[in-house]
Amino acid sequence: MSRAEKIAKMATRTANQAKEAATTSKKRIRGKNSVSFESHKHCVICSIPIPINNEPSICNKQDCDATQKRKEKSRKRLSILLYVGVAVFLVPILIQVVGALI
Repeated sequence: MSRAEKIAKMATRTANQAKEAATTSKKRIRGKNSVSFESHKHCVICSIPIPINNEPSICNKQDCDATQKRKEKSRKRLSILLYVGVAVFLVPILIQVVGALI
């Protein structure tokens, strides 16, 4: 088989694959257009659908509310701890630099 024949065979195969992909994507588009969903988002705790305008993104269950409050409190505590930890390391360095300059 010559090089030209190999290239022609590969081009034919690629064209067939592209044709198949085009027909399957058209089928998918038709399938998506026939089904309509109401706009919604999901609860970040239990993943049930909730209205799009809910803030924070949790449902009205007590468990989800308590879990969200606990996570938010933990996130704030971690953020404060991060800043305090950085300050603990930077303050002695700044004191040494200022002491060296004086």
